[in-house]
Amino acid sequence: MGEVTCPQCGNPNLDVDAQNNVVYCRRCGFAVRVDPQSGEVTPLQQGGAPGGPQAAVYREHKVLGLADPLTFFVGGFAVLALLLFLKIVTDVTTISMLAIIIILLWWLGRR
Repeated sequence: MGEVTCPQCGNPNLDVDAQNNVVYCRRCGFAVRVDPQSGEVTPLQQGGAPGGPQAAVYREHKVLGLADPLTFFVGGFAVLALLLFLKIVTDVTTISMLAIIIILLWWLGRR
């Protein structure tokens, strides 16, 4: 496969969101979805000129490096439940604050 550059700004460093089959440019916001079976390309965002006004830039949805915000949400509450079960954290205020932090991080990561 040859060198692939962004058709909008010429950026040679395109990023890939393998989970969603999307190739996107962080510089201008250009994004396309590629069907892995057929190779068919569906445009998602046209992008803009580098340094100029841009459309919303495509980005992967991650929370603290995890590929899926739901994985973070479920894992966070599993850890919180384990802390409760082992009686490491017993204060209701601390438990509530940790739950609120998990929910806020999840909410911000899924947007």
